[in-house]
Amino acid sequence: MKEGKGVCCCDASPGIYKDVTPEGGGPLGSKLVLMTMKPGESDTPHDHPAHYMYVLSGGKVSITGAPFPAGETKEVEMHAGAGMVMPPGVHQVSNVGETEIKVLFIEVTDQAGETPEDHITPQETDGCTYKTLAEDGQWMVVKMDLKAGEEDHPHSHRDHIVYCIDGDQLTIYPGKKKGEQKLVVDLKPGMVLPVPTGFHIVSNTGSKTANMVYFERKC
Repeated sequence: MKEGKGVCCCDASPGIYKDVTPEGGGPLGSKLVLMTMKPGESDTPHDHPAHYMYVLSGGKVSITGAPFPAGETKEVEMHAGAGMVMPPGVHQVSNVGETEIKVLFIEVTDQAGETPEDHITPQETDGCTYKTLAEDGQWMVVKMDLKAGEEDHPHSHRDHIVYCIDGDQLTIYPGKKKGEQKLVVDLKPGMVLPVPTGFHIVSNTGSKTANMVYFERKC
């Protein structure tokens, strides 16, 4: 598909794709995008670098082009809560189902980040709270579900960006041990949190489960 080559999705179909990257930019030059596509709606052909997706609201789409061969069209069921790894390429997407589809995705670069000393992931320390939904050798899509009153164990992150699905308050303690220094974050759905690399402890000091999804560089 030659049409759409080199065209950003947000420029091609601004009514469907919204750049939600926080001020100051995404980690390692990345861009965070929210796609909202109504039933019967189609976007304009556009191009993506490698990108990683989380399906907020599912449905059925028709895709012409990447990740399929140029000119080939296939229907795909998008399941809410799923993570996906998508290769670069040009495509066009149509919502052929009966529900509005919302997909959050990060478009990444080849930039490499730093790994914290003694790095240990929250999937290792708190596997019931943090689940890897999709990954390759470069990035991963991770879901966090931290119940009200719960607190995770000290863990660390490489470069990453966090999106709030639901929740009302988290308290973050930097470092490997809780001290007087802390950051209280009042949450609301749709909030994007650029969180620094390194160690921290997260406590749910709100009244309901904090449902968050984040995209993190693996190397």
